[in-house]
Amino acid sequence: MPVKLAATIKAFQDGITNLSAAQGIKNIEAWEETLQDADFRGAKTLHENLGKLKKLLHSDELDGGAIIGLLKTLGEETVRASSHAEGKQAEQIKELGEVLSQGVGSTDAGSSRGKSAGAGA
Repeated sequence: MPVKLAATIKAFQDGITNLSAAQGIKNIEAWEETLQDADFRGAKTLHENLGKLKKLLHSDELDGGAIIGLLKTLGEETVRASSHAEGKQAEQIKELGEVLSQGVGSTDAGSSRGKSAGAGA
């Protein structure tokens, strides 16, 4: 999971508008697989919200407001989930949550399919 954490953090630091919807969906699906059987407080909610985000990214027209709102929620949930991890992994999970939350503030999620995408927690 550390490699996945680092890659997702980097994607948000580089700007999620540089990702296509397809890239965002691929990242989300990898996180869904990781979280599917996860047994920590908040894992189920994160998994459900990633599914919602993936559905938004599959739309013919992207709803920037809904995507940004869901990314902010995922960021907050991820920061909370970091308190259930330990050591370096906890730090990376918290950093991911923070970049999710911060990234949406400076992101202009477009309304056409190729413009912007999200990565998940």
